[in-house]
Parts: sequence; structure tokens; C-alpha cells
Amino acid sequence: MAEKNIGSKILGLFVETGGGAEAAPEIEGGKSAADLVAELAQSAGGKGQAAPDGAPLPPASAPMKFDRVPAAAPSGAKVDFGEIFSAAGMDPAELDRVKKAEELLRGLPPGTPDAVKRQIVEASLKAFGFDLAKIVQAAQNQIRAVDAYVRVNETATAKAVTDAQAEIQRLNEKIAAMRADIDKRNGALASLSAQAQVRKGEVQKVIDFFQAPSAPAAQGT
Repeated sequence: MAEKNIGSKILGLFVETGGGAEAAPEIEGGKSAADLVAELAQSAGGKGQAAPDGAPLPPASAPMKFDRVPAAAPSGAKVDFGEIFSAAGMDPAELDRVKKAEELLRGLPPGTPDAVKRQIVEASLKAFGFDLAKIVQAAQNQIRAVDAYVRVNETATAKAVTDAQAEIQRLNEKIAAMRADIDKRNGALASLSAQAQVRKGEVQKVIDFFQAPSAPAAQGT
């Protein structure tokens, strides 16, 4: 494969150390760091030669907008960042470059100083006409997309919380009013019952008086 051929040409950049040579570490699918550099270089459109690096990326100052807002993942669930980046209209090729760059960084020889790693990668990619600034800008755009998505969810959450609190307040006020009405009705019933007992007592006196047996009439002598 062309990628393997390009990778083999720069393999020495990754295995040369002060004490000699060591095997280039494999990453995913048996790929080495050199292979990933080749893939990144070829994603610019070239075959080992300098080539234009695709369409220009939007400036970092451009507002990040979503064609659609992916639903927020439930608490504790894994966030689908790929869906977020897609909804933000990010170029799949741009996403792929950042992914390859991440894999490359993870696969560089351990123990090598960061400055040396950076020199190796920069020299290799520049040799194939790859614009390093576009990796940085693509990664920055991912950060901007994540930040924008968090802000969207912060706004949505704040509104939902405000609406819920207003509804809770409305329901609490309704509950308080209903409890007051219950107390009022119970109080009125208690007053009615008390006055009814008094009135029944007064009326019972009349009943008792007129239903009392009459005294026998006096007999003549």
C-alpha cells in the first residue's frame, strides 16, 4: 500500500534514539506511528508529494451553530461527541485528521521528550505538504463545538429548571389555597354543628313542654 511505503520511508525518524534503534510501536490494526504520519499526510490529498490541504476551515472567531441539537445523554451515560460534531457541521475529513493525530500521539515511542516527538512529527508532515495549523484549528473547532453544545444544554437546563420551579411555586400556592379552603370549610362546619346543637336544645324544650302529660282534672265534692 502507498501509505505503508510512505510510512517505511520515515520509519527511521521514529526509531532512532541516542542508543540505537528500537521497534516502532503499533497502535490500532497493526499501524505504527510512522504509518499514521503517512495517513495524515495523504489525507491532504497527496501521494508523498506536497498538495493542497483541502478546503479552508472556518475561522476560530466564527460562531459555532448546530443544524440540530442532539439530545443530551442521560446522567452517567456516554456522550456521543461524533454526533455533536456532525450536528455542528464539521467536515468528516477534519474529524478524521484529529483522530489520527490523537492516535499518533498515543503511539509515539515512550520516553521520548515531547520536544523531540514534536520535531519528528512536524518534520514528517511538512515533508508531505501537510498544513500542521489545520490539525490545530480542527482540534480547536472540536473544543468550540463541545463548549457550544455545553452552553446550549446549560441554557436549556436553566430554562427547564426555571419553568419547573415556577410550576412548583404555582402548585404550592394552589395546595396552600386548597388547604386554606379545607380549613375554612371544616371551621364553618364546626361552627354550624355547634350552633345546630344549641338550636336543637332550644327547640327540644318546646317539644318537651307541650308533649309533657297533662295533670289530671280536679273532681267535685
